Amino acid sequence: MTRPVIVQHYAGVPGASGPATAAERILRSRLAMQYQFVPMRQLRGNGLVDVQLIRAWTRMLRERRPDIVHIRGLQNEGFHAAVATRLAGCPRVLVTVHGTVRDLQFGQRGLRRRALTQLAEPFTLRCATHVATVSQRAAHRGFLEQFAGKFAGVVPNGVPVPKPSSRRRTAARRQHRFTANDFVMVTASRLTWEKGYRSLANAMRLLPRTEHRRHLLVLGDGADAAGIRADFASVTGTEVRFIGQCNDVASYLAAADVFVFPTLHENLSNALLEAMAHGLPAVATAVGGNVEILRRGGGLLVPAQAPVAIANAVTQLERDPAARERLGSHARQVVRDHYSLDHMIDTLDGLYRRMLVDRP
Repeated sequence: MTRPVIVQHYAGVPGASGPATAAERILRSRLAMQYQFVPMRQLRGNGLVDVQLIRAWTRMLRERRPDIVHIRGLQNEGFHAAVATRLAGCPRVLVTVHGTVRDLQFGQRGLRRRALTQLAEPFTLRCATHVATVSQRAAHRGFLEQFAGKFAGVVPNGVPVPKPSSRRRTAARRQHRFTANDFVMVTASRLTWEKGYRSLANAMRLLPRTEHRRHLLVLGDGADAAGIRADFASVTGTEVRFIGQCNDVASYLAAADVFVFPTLHENLSNALLEAMAHGLPAVATAVGGNVEILRRGGGLLVPAQAPVAIANAVTQLERDPAARERLGSHARQVVRDHYSLDHMIDTLDGLYRRMLVDRP
């Protein structure tokens, strides 16, 4: 029997982009035995319209004649894929909503912002035959109301859940030069102001003095890296290490005590889920999918752009190792029950199956 052909579109680099990370996990999953996956990767996003890229994708789609094209994301990258599917006459197009220009608080202003929110993003959604979101919160966004007839459900991000290992933790702390008494915080995201780094820097300045050593590990890179590094330069009492983009995220998570996530807006963060899967209690802002995840337990929610609240939550966990242990264990269970890689694969497989029986 011929396997259905499904094009997997994504933009960015796995590890630095949530949609790209999810796509790569699907491409390597057991679903690759059921479907013929064709990757359609876009390295750049949010730039000008790339006519050559659209032409190349249109040719590829006409040659492969896919049963489904899965487009991840709106903004500029989703638009390119949507134009190609329209020109190629693809019968089934799934658009999963991971974010929108509407949420951005820095950059993307004026005419460009209006072009993306009023033209490009609506066009992408009009090209879809099916629309899904990664969180329940996103499913009820106002700009999606006119596309309610296309809504196919929620497909939450999923991450691997490693088994707890004290030996792995001891080895990781030794590898990264931490003692048993050190208090280690970690955060991971693109280095952009949208991720709340100004609030985090201010929160670090508010932490009380302590007799033990305190560390903050910052994983990731991005357009605002230089400015963010400069903002943390005046932080005292906490050693701040900018690790950059790395392939060893798991070892840093294994070495840490708390995950701090001060983002200003979010749909459903892979970084937050991966930290919780490693048994880290989270201090996260009460925005978007963060609320959806942590209302199940496993961490503390704080208001966005509230350095005092972040500092108080971190201090609470720093002073209470038993609470860290309890919340971390709960965090791992939340991910195992609701946001595992298997759960994402099964949910997406069910959606693909329903789409394939729908008449184009």
